[in-house]
Amino acid sequence: MAGQQQYYEEPADQEYYGQEEMAGGSTGEDLTALASVPWVAIALAVHVILLVICWFIIPKAAEPVHVEVIQAQQEQIAEPPPPEQPPEEEVEFPKDEPVQEDPTEDEKIVEEATDEVNEDPSDKPNNDLAENPNDDPSDNESPHPNRDSTSSAVGLGGGVGGGGGRGGKGGFAYRRARGGGGRPHEDRTRAALEWLKDHQNREGYWSATTFNDDSTRAGATKTYNVEFVDPGQAGGDKGWEATCDIGLTGMSLLAFVGAGYDHKEGDYRATCRQAILYLRKVQDNDGCFGAKEDDHFVYNHSICAMAMAEAYGLSGDQVLKPIADKAVDFILKAQNPGLGWRYGVQPGINDSSVSGWMVLALKSCKMAGLEFDYTKCYADAAEWYNMVTVDVGGYPKCGYDSPGSNNARLRSAQEYEHNPSMDSIYVMSMLFMGKADLNDKNIKTLSRVCIEKDFLPQWDQYKIDYYYWYYASLALYQVGGSVWKTWEKAMSSTLLDNQRGYTELDKKNNHVSKEALDEHGSWDAVDAWGSAGGRVYSTAINCLTLEVYYRYLRLEGDGH
Repeated sequence: MAGQQQYYEEPADQEYYGQEEMAGGSTGEDLTALASVPWVAIALAVHVILLVICWFIIPKAAEPVHVEVIQAQQEQIAEPPPPEQPPEEEVEFPKDEPVQEDPTEDEKIVEEATDEVNEDPSDKPNNDLAENPNDDPSDNESPHPNRDSTSSAVGLGGGVGGGGGRGGKGGFAYRRARGGGGRPHEDRTRAALEWLKDHQNREGYWSATTFNDDSTRAGATKTYNVEFVDPGQAGGDKGWEATCDIGLTGMSLLAFVGAGYDHKEGDYRATCRQAILYLRKVQDNDGCFGAKEDDHFVYNHSICAMAMAEAYGLSGDQVLKPIADKAVDFILKAQNPGLGWRYGVQPGINDSSVSGWMVLALKSCKMAGLEFDYTKCYADAAEWYNMVTVDVGGYPKCGYDSPGSNNARLRSAQEYEHNPSMDSIYVMSMLFMGKADLNDKNIKTLSRVCIEKDFLPQWDQYKIDYYYWYYASLALYQVGGSVWKTWEKAMSSTLLDNQRGYTELDKKNNHVSKEALDEHGSWDAVDAWGSAGGRVYSTAINCLTLEVYYRYLRLEGDGH
């Protein structure tokens, strides 16, 4: 029991006893305490080793855990698909946008017509126009963007001859204003357009002298003029060499766009495209169409500016807008300060004829949605017309280049009688500019002068004046009523009865198709200006006259 008690007590108190003995000296029991020291050292060493191991193991274990968590979060952010969804929304978004109105559209003008072919958003709509060869490209952005304004819109005609309506592929006639006159004589205007198409030069222009060489009517009989022995005092069929070709091209293009055809759609798309390409090529950097060596270039420019504006207004093709804008700028630049226009740029003298062409061109530009300061230029032009309109024999008369003077005549056409062509230009210009209304005394009087018996259209050699008939038709259609009815009856019968292929003599000779007669659809150059413009001029301007019913909206209630 004593040995057992010693064994029991020894492990319990050996540490303390050992410490006491070491302090007080060695005793007999020191050997027992010292014998246990190695085990204590081993235990301490083991604990130290374990602590050291734990010290190195724990940080290393924590570090990879921390890194792995971060790496796992980064991979989860990069993998989800939601970032791919926004592009799909952007693709669908434009389909939900409301249809944008055409910049040249005006509810009053277009009425209920639907624009199926709005402007092409590309830089080159339909790749339809070649690059402009000029140093200062006309396809640069215009300084006059087409913003919403109070100006009329397309309104360059009317009727239902296009867009699948009567006449088949008639282009954009459905965008034209409903002028109120319907589309009479559709077959005759079509015949005239066919003649122009078949006599266009491959370069896109119409020539006063070589149109017969340009004819595609192989095998057809050429009869030229067969009625008057000495038409136009200059041989009749051909006009001035090269001088008028640019103006004739503009007038011929006008005949097509006047009927609702343009370069983007319809049976005459290629014809119009070639003409536009040519006019674009001959436009100078200052906006003028053609060279300025001949003072009469102002006629060419005004007609070409009108054609380009109407082509733009009709098609909505933005490629044409800067071309038309520059043409307008040149018209404004050429006007004499405070008055009208004549030959050249601000020449200091004026005449009612050139001024009439310029006013008519600006009318088309304004209706096409082009922006310019028409208030000032209209006011100045009206000042000129008021200055030269005076009483002659108790009645007002608009003068040509001075108060009350007669209209002009070519040296080769002095035998042709004078007529009230300047009176008709006064009526048209003052109404289109909004400087007079239908109740104006001068408007009423000058309109009635045009329907006096001697001044109505008739096929009498020295009374034939296609220029006068065109302007009087534009003016009197605006006046309307009995004045228009009287004029229209004489005008339409005279033109229709003497259009080639429809005359009694052509019928007798069985020249009733373009395959049989090269001149089919045209008019002989037998008027006072035929020696200058020839058959191309005669056909283009008479075609425009037959389009007067729908080319401009009547101004009654227009608030112009």
